[in-house]
Amino acid sequence: MTTEITGDARDSGVEARVYPGGALAALTLTAPALDLGAARLAATIVDVVAEATARANRRTRHALRDALTGLDERDLTALGLDKDETLTERVESTTPQTWRTA
Repeated sequence: MTTEITGDARDSGVEARVYPGGALAALTLTAPALDLGAARLAATIVDVVAEATARANRRTRHALRDALTGLDERDLTALGLDKDETLTERVESTTPQTWRTA
């Protein structure tokens, strides 16, 4: 059985789905997103993709928890699994309790 790990996020009519490390799987812009103006739309896309990446990376860390034991942040960054503390906090607030580790 193969499980695809992705992360999703949405804001102001922008929806993104990414793979761990941030590779874009899907980007949806609705009419309200197109009304944001170029600069705000661009900033929203960047923010939504960053949040989705944080979710995908967190899910990957969880799925590979045992295999990643002993790796430092430099190793995780090389794997594309680095974390932004602010985004991690936002993602953690929606992480199911059963996924949490000590």
